[in-house]
This record gives sequence, C-alpha cells and structure tokens, in this order.
Amino acid sequence: MKILVLNTGLFPDAARVEEAVETLNGPRSVAQADVRGLAPDDKDGWAIVAEAILAADRVVTL
Repeated sequence: MKILVLNTGLFPDAARVEEAVETLNGPRSVAQADVRGLAPDDKDGWAIVAEAILAADRVVTL
C-alpha cells in the first residue's frame, strides 16, 4: 500500500496521527509531502504534490 502523508500544518494532533501511520500492519511505503511553505502560485510544486496524491492508495492529511 502506498501512503502519502500530506503535511499541511492545519491539525494540532498531527504528531499522533503520524505515529499511528507508522504502526500500520502489512507491506507499505510511506511518502511525505510538506505543503506548509508551498506558495499558492508555485505551479511546479503543486504539480508534484498532485502527482504524489494520484499515485497514493491512501492520503493522510496532517
């Protein structure tokens, strides 16, 4: 399972959720995308994030 952790900085319990992702059973790969400092007009940056979201089986938003 491909998991994408999308770090938005919106949720105060992000550390707890991230710990929970690490305890998931079974084969998985976990990718990180930090969008906290990504400018709204950064087309290339958002394109990379969009590709990561589309490639993931699950997206966890922190």
